[in-house]
Amino acid sequence: MFQISEVLKKVPFFRTLGKDGIDFVVERLKFRAFDENEVIVKVGDPGDKMYIIINGKVKVVVYPEDAKEEQVIAYLGSGDYFGEMSLLTGEPRSASVITTEPSEMFILHKADFDVIVERFPSITLSMGKIMSQRLRDTLQKAAQAVQKGATGAPAVKGSLQDKQLVEVLKFCENNSLNGEVIVRSGEEEGRLFYEKGVLQDVKLGDLSEDEALDRMLNWEEGEFIIKPRPIELDNVEPVTDAEESIKLLIVNNSMVVQKMLQRAFESMGYEVYTVENIAKGTKLASSLKPQLIISDTKLPDGSGADLARKIRDISTAPLVLLTDERNKDQIAAELDGVSNLHFTKTHEVGEIVKIAEQVLK
Repeated sequence: MFQISEVLKKVPFFRTLGKDGIDFVVERLKFRAFDENEVIVKVGDPGDKMYIIINGKVKVVVYPEDAKEEQVIAYLGSGDYFGEMSLLTGEPRSASVITTEPSEMFILHKADFDVIVERFPSITLSMGKIMSQRLRDTLQKAAQAVQKGATGAPAVKGSLQDKQLVEVLKFCENNSLNGEVIVRSGEEEGRLFYEKGVLQDVKLGDLSEDEALDRMLNWEEGEFIIKPRPIELDNVEPVTDAEESIKLLIVNNSMVVQKMLQRAFESMGYEVYTVENIAKGTKLASSLKPQLIISDTKLPDGSGADLARKIRDISTAPLVLLTDERNKDQIAAELDGVSNLHFTKTHEVGEIVKIAEQVLK
């Protein structure tokens, strides 16, 4: 048990767990040995497992479009781990992992991971910080490769019949895409432009952004192409703990509303997190401890009033509910006695931002 615990404590987001927490994780680990040159996961495989290397070595590879050979983007050894991002996002594998020598690993399945996170929700916050750092390191390596004459990051293609556009956009967001997504269906072609995983602009003929996004989200046939843009090393911001940003949690079932609010608040320097229902909102509020929560009043698993009551069980953070003249008084009366609530008169982004700034003063 001691040796297993020592291996687990090499994984940063398990280091904060005490002995009982480590034991809880250990009970859910599976062990497996791999031969040299054995493929552990392939690009496109389901992201339903995380691997922790006990001993041995692996290479992480991608297969750029039109390239004749694989491109090794990392080597991992004892104490390293991979696949944790897929456990959080549910996205398929974005790279293949192959052993370069006989290796032994612990495997953590998603069902067991979900149980662990439910017991120790702070793990998700630690993972978010670690993945952000890993992403910055990857961007720096990519930028260095560009400076050395590489042609840039490869494009990724797929069919809308195999992968819904909403899943593609979540992938771009979770992987902090800088670049564009081209979507084609029949004779129509739309483009979505990203900066650091935030949707900046949507183009489809003469349609407005919202109309264009709604139209493309309804396409069931066609193709998508994700085209990352090479990043100059000088544009990669250094990681600093000198100033902690203000965290905002947005709970809304509409991706359009999520993107509009996220873009507005991130442009003002806030750290924004978005989820689509009460269950995810309360779980993230518990671990993230945001300074402000903004929520719609109609959610897939309940109402804004339901969310407000559950939030007050775990947090005193101010909660802004997106109401209008028709339902504001009714919802306010329903939540009489619940503290630190604020209501909008419309769903306009400008008003929401104004209320948020007043609340955060």
